[in-house]
Amino acid sequence: MFKFSFNFVKEICGFDIKEEELFEILNLQGFEVDEKIRKGDDTVVTIEVKANRPDMLSHIGIAREICAFKGKKLPEPPIIDLKSSFGSFPFNLEIDSDAAKRFSLVVVDGIDNNVPTPEHIKIVLEKLGINPVNAVVDIANYVMLKYGQPMHTYDVNKISGNDIKIQKSEKEYNILTLGNVPAKIQKGYITVSDEKDILCVAGIIGTDKVAVNKDTTCVMVEAACFDEVSIRLASRKMKISTPSSFRFERGIDITQCFNMAGICAKMIAEICGGKIRETIFDYYPIPKNKTFIDLRVSRTNLLLGTSVTKEKIVTYLEKYEFKCKNKSNDIINVEIPSYRLDVTKEVDLIEEVARIHGYDNISPVMPTMKLQYKHNVIWENIDKLREIFVGLGFYEVITYSFIPKSFTEMFNINKNDDLYSDLVLKNPINKDYALMRPTLVYSLVSSLAYNYSMNNTDLSIFEIGRTYFKNQDEENASKTGYKEIDKCGFVFSGKRVEKGWGINNDIKYSYYDLLNYLSIIFQNFGQEFELKGNNYKFCEESSGYDIISNGQKVGFLGELNKKVINKISNAKLIKDPVFYCEISIKDLKEKNKKLKFESKYPSLVRTYNFMLTKDISSEKVEKIISESSPLIQDIEVKDIYVDKNMKDNQYSLLYEIKYCSSEFTLTSEQIEKIEASFINVLSSQLNVNLKM
Repeated sequence: MFKFSFNFVKEICGFDIKEEELFEILNLQGFEVDEKIRKGDDTVVTIEVKANRPDMLSHIGIAREICAFKGKKLPEPPIIDLKSSFGSFPFNLEIDSDAAKRFSLVVVDGIDNNVPTPEHIKIVLEKLGINPVNAVVDIANYVMLKYGQPMHTYDVNKISGNDIKIQKSEKEYNILTLGNVPAKIQKGYITVSDEKDILCVAGIIGTDKVAVNKDTTCVMVEAACFDEVSIRLASRKMKISTPSSFRFERGIDITQCFNMAGICAKMIAEICGGKIRETIFDYYPIPKNKTFIDLRVSRTNLLLGTSVTKEKIVTYLEKYEFKCKNKSNDIINVEIPSYRLDVTKEVDLIEEVARIHGYDNISPVMPTMKLQYKHNVIWENIDKLREIFVGLGFYEVITYSFIPKSFTEMFNINKNDDLYSDLVLKNPINKDYALMRPTLVYSLVSSLAYNYSMNNTDLSIFEIGRTYFKNQDEENASKTGYKEIDKCGFVFSGKRVEKGWGINNDIKYSYYDLLNYLSIIFQNFGQEFELKGNNYKFCEESSGYDIISNGQKVGFLGELNKKVINKISNAKLIKDPVFYCEISIKDLKEKNKKLKFESKYPSLVRTYNFMLTKDISSEKVEKIISESSPLIQDIEVKDIYVDKNMKDNQYSLLYEIKYCSSEFTLTSEQIEKIEASFINVLSSQLNVNLKM
């Protein structure tokens, strides 16, 4: 926001203009009028100025915009005829080029600072909330408000020694700023110092040591251009915002520094008496070259949706002090005014043309866009998965992609595991948000545990989110060297059905629910899968399985190890087993489902009780049985049994096998022949026999 005096702007413009007309012009040009306060015969106006328009933080900047809109010429600021002379300047200056881009000094001798500040200067300052101090300081503030160049004044007689340094501070200092207010200077702040003390924090605030007062007889006027980023950081850290820092942070017209120092010095000499020394200092190691940009008329009209002629564009730009030359039938070579720091590219000029032409004069037309539909399997799979889970009674959660750096150690994941990742953020919010997650398991268990801490128990939740890895595949490595995989994870624990009317006991979630949910998901996609044991140490022994589909791993499932997940905050509140499954979304490839018709011939069901050892999985047994005959329609495990009469590594499985033919009615002899076939194979290959 910037405050200005309406009367002062009108005076600079040099012609009469009504308040409402001025406000309308500013609004049309993108500088929204925020507030208008009447003060006597004047109005103090507050407008919104974007950070890229520092030229509008002065009365001459406002007047320049008004004059350009009205097609009038703004009177040029006076040029003070001063010549810099390094050799005979009263101080030896050492300047760090990283701190100051330009540093101009003018000394005025023999002043009388007891003279009253001229009334027209005091009126402007008071209306804009700046308290008059003394003639010299008031003049410096007036110049800043009028031209936008922050000024700083030093009492020459208070400077110690002949050496002055402008540099970024190499250590911390404690100083007293103007008004005897203590402040701390940290490493990196730009400072101006003499042989003994800090004279000011450059661009922000001065110190009491060299403050100009009524007794000052010799004053040094400074107009500079400092590093914007350094000023911004120092101002934020010191929690000091001044009119000077407000302008330095946004940028200064470096070409005008020397002339501004001369204008201020001349006003001091005229009002306070005294004489400007002929020895002037101007540090300007890298003079700013004029900026030229080629503007294409065709590109301008294409982006704006207009048909403005080249002649009209030239007229627009030259009204706002952009100098234009024809380069070709389509190209205009434009010289950018030094104060327009925001115009650096062709598109900035195109924006300027739009602003001057008037946004209201550009007809709103929907662009014609040629779009090509691209089938997105992942999005479709996500929609389908979300529908499945909601139908199963799951709740969806959304969690951060960041997890603790200690996750891999906490879950016993080794470097060789496919779930291992070391993508640690360089600047994490805190240690709990340092690692980009390689799996959703931590996020989901944390969410489950948090719900338990809020007494929201017996939950089934799912999340669809991304996991992150380094891309080790050199042939297909992305430009970033990383890969992101969309996954779906779900977890549940506690009671699936609570006891109540007609239900005598709670029905708790079990491993079979996990397998059932997985089957439902793959059935909906018309995809087959099989399970293969894995060695994830965060799963209970013999419960962890990889999900294999189309010959590749697409996910994993298991009952989570309580000792492992109890390391997560609040996870100890979960007393029941926790079951988890995670699936890669891109690997769910929906297929056309095959229609199956029930046979018109009756089926025959028989049960078999086999004795197995713990190193033999049911999957192996089922595979041998199903491969023994195409007449076996279904195999289902009905019960598992262990008792004290069995050996430690033995258990009993009860299978129910359904036989059926679509062509004829099966006979007992046919069934017995199939039975004998798979019983013999089980006995010979796996040493699995019927329980006696």
